[in-house]
Amino acid sequence: HGPVAILAQVWFHCGKTPVALSTMASGFRGLSVLLRLSAVLLLLPRRLALSAPISSADGWLNVTLRVEVATVHLNFQNISFRARLYNGSFPGPHLRVSPGDRLRVLLRNALGADLPGAGCRAPLDHLRAANSTNLHVHGIYDDAVQDNTFVCVSPGEDFLYTYKVHKELGTAMLWYHPHLGGSSAMQVCGGMAGFFEIVDEAEEAMFDFAATLPLLIQMLEFNPASKEYIGACLDNGGTSDLPLRFSNPHNFTGRLLLASGEVGTFLALGTGELARLKIVNAMSGTATMLNFGFWGPSASVCTLHVLAYDGVYLHAPRRQRSVLLPPGGRADVAVSCSAPGQHTVGTLTIGAEDVGGLFDTELHPIVSLEVTGPGGRTAKLPDALPGPPPYYADLRQAQVDQRHSILFGNQAGDNIVGGWPYNGSVSHVAHRNAVQEWRLYGGEGVGMEKLHPYHQHMVHFQIISRSGGSELMAAVGDYRDTVPLYKDVNYTVRFVVPFTGPMMVHCHILKHVDLGMMTLVNFTDALPPVRLASRPLHLAPLARVLLALCMLLVAAALCSCFEGRRSVRDGCCHNNYVRVA
Repeated sequence: HGPVAILAQVWFHCGKTPVALSTMASGFRGLSVLLRLSAVLLLLPRRLALSAPISSADGWLNVTLRVEVATVHLNFQNISFRARLYNGSFPGPHLRVSPGDRLRVLLRNALGADLPGAGCRAPLDHLRAANSTNLHVHGIYDDAVQDNTFVCVSPGEDFLYTYKVHKELGTAMLWYHPHLGGSSAMQVCGGMAGFFEIVDEAEEAMFDFAATLPLLIQMLEFNPASKEYIGACLDNGGTSDLPLRFSNPHNFTGRLLLASGEVGTFLALGTGELARLKIVNAMSGTATMLNFGFWGPSASVCTLHVLAYDGVYLHAPRRQRSVLLPPGGRADVAVSCSAPGQHTVGTLTIGAEDVGGLFDTELHPIVSLEVTGPGGRTAKLPDALPGPPPYYADLRQAQVDQRHSILFGNQAGDNIVGGWPYNGSVSHVAHRNAVQEWRLYGGEGVGMEKLHPYHQHMVHFQIISRSGGSELMAAVGDYRDTVPLYKDVNYTVRFVVPFTGPMMVHCHILKHVDLGMMTLVNFTDALPPVRLASRPLHLAPLARVLLALCMLLVAAALCSCFEGRRSVRDGCCHNNYVRVA
């Protein structure tokens, strides 16, 4: 392959937008192009310099995540800036455990003080608390005591998180990030995110992968006119006083898609060999739906099979032209190519032409496979995969115990759930160990114009039905923890929660969460059935009168509370309210 053929396989950012050299073949001449060749050298694919995972030993993993200010240096056009990071790393440390392990994470906040009046005591549905934080393990099968996203870890404070990984979980890719309302989007935008990987050695033995590559996908916007400009994102509505110290010597003003902190990476692979890509959509922003697959002619000689969504195995490999992930979503995919060459997996519009909130219409590389000669071995995927863990039963034919509905947003574009912004109150009470059937609705815009990804904590949910959209959104029968909601794309889901306590339900556009698009559902033990007396109960006349008066007083109190739902913020029913139809 000559130099032009090689260059035609790589991408560089020319001026303001990414441009494929293969589409510029007719214009590959002239001084203006030659002057830009230096940009090619800055984005030649290179091996990803992944830091070694921090792995458990003897059933334990003890780790400290120190939240501190550090400088991010990109491998593109010498761009750098300051941000809040975990342990000074962009992205954060890769944590790896096994099923049944115990984990202790000491979250240490080494940041300076919040601005006066903008700390954790500021109103919940506002941008605030730029230097305060907490931690969420996205996808963990656990309750809100362990995965505590209610606590505020203020500057100078520590908080110890403890987890017990379920012994039946199996191999799964999760991720962790801040979840403090008011600053979560800003902190994730700056790079506070990392892998949380569970590896089951018994399950791993069924695969023959030449390589496994975890890829945490992040986005940075360098156009000052954009509402997602990195400077605006890290300013957090004026609540952050951290100097950005932004260095952009070549005045790049486009978007970058980063794969584990890198722009342009490659993976060496032999013809016929299998590689596994573990992809996490960790983007913070509004246009963050990620649709990816093989580019151009590579799609005819390379295959892509989905093995798992959101850390839950499918029952069998599923061949797809592309994979669509909402922010927060994950996919394990197996890729293989039958012909040598450089074959790029990157963003696509194919299959997602009508999807609102799609990350750019332009192509951005995620990873280039450098496929050479006959491989050392020709691998084949197993016909059957492990499927969901045993505690995620198939509920499609199950008897439903309780029903509920969730509505994100409204036509006015407010950041609300079920008509209310988040204020710390419980909006619904449900029973643990009961089969829940919920309807999930998007309430903003028309068609698939406005995106609001649905995410719930504690447990995944099974897709029972989907109205609108395509199977790329979510397939019936799959277990997911994050799905895209639109006005015309809604779902019926079922799940069982074995825990008690409040479960967070929210949009996974984190800026929307910070501004109030979240609610709480409290899971409690069901009350035992009332047993009637075996013989008539005889009450004295005075006792009957007192009983009647008590019943009237209780009824009056309940009516007053329910009719006064508008006064939730004033503490009705001790600031816990039950929504009625």
